Amino acid sequence: MKPTATTQAIKPRDKSSKMLMGVFYFCVCAVIVILLANPAFAQKKKEEDPKLKPRPVVLKTDDGLALRAFYFPSDKGKEAVTVMLVHEWQGQASPYGKLCMTLRNAGCAVIVPDYRGHGGSKEYTDARGKVRKFNIAQMGKRDVENIVRYDLEEAKRFLKKRNNDEELNLNALVVIGVREGCVMAAHWAQRDWSFAPVGSKKRGQDVKALVLISPKKVFKGVSLDQTLSNPAILSLPMMLVAGQGSPEESEAERVYKRVEAVRKRIHRGDVEGLNLHLSKASFSGPQLVAKTPDVLPAVVQFVKKNVVISEDEEINPWVNRE
Repeated sequence: MKPTATTQAIKPRDKSSKMLMGVFYFCVCAVIVILLANPAFAQKKKEEDPKLKPRPVVLKTDDGLALRAFYFPSDKGKEAVTVMLVHEWQGQASPYGKLCMTLRNAGCAVIVPDYRGHGGSKEYTDARGKVRKFNIAQMGKRDVENIVRYDLEEAKRFLKKRNNDEELNLNALVVIGVREGCVMAAHWAQRDWSFAPVGSKKRGQDVKALVLISPKKVFKGVSLDQTLSNPAILSLPMMLVAGQGSPEESEAERVYKRVEAVRKRIHRGDVEGLNLHLSKASFSGPQLVAKTPDVLPAVVQFVKKNVVISEDEEINPWVNRE
């Protein structure tokens, strides 16, 4: 059968259609490849992973309390610097969402516990099974010590599990304290450094930097100065933050000068890793963090500069904590 004029006319169109379809599929594949290679698209895909979503968690302490905390996972896995934030007395985690997200966007994994009597941790169950509320007005030195011993330690235990799941690097831990939280943060860091390794088993000494925002000198009979004679604390990178004209400005300067003097004497004038940041705003505590544009980037810059992870150079390498 000879091809008709009609079939002869159709054949070129068939070839053209196939060519167009081929070009179309090639373009689609190219777009997919470009999107997958695009950091913003990749970041969006990562954020869709439920494991990477910020979320509330429950911490169960050794003395029987169930505490609320907020966890901000990192997408960096074993390369993620870890941050624990200790909020002020009569405060809670919620005002620090912006700081936590800023640190998270910089690659950090962050936890903020509402310690006993605060935020979502205001209730406890007594020995008879009755739910009661903490009376903050009656909480004293022993309660502060229990926060350090149990609450912050349980937050670290939570981080230890995430470390073993390769979600973060616990060996690169930064502790941030705010107001009275500075006292508790420094005392917990001192406690952490008291746990020396047993053989090859790492038990503590994970805190690699301290950030003290609007620091208080003494709280409930517990003094910040008690930690400033500890060689481990004095050797840590340390950042003091306060608002100019705020009630805590003089304390931030005092602590800075004290640590500076010790370091100059021990390290022959070298004070690398010690930083004093005085914001022009006179805000204090959570307001200083939330309302001054210079504080968040300054804290992130300090963390990134002073807490480095390098497996090749064995600087804060990831360690399994089983």
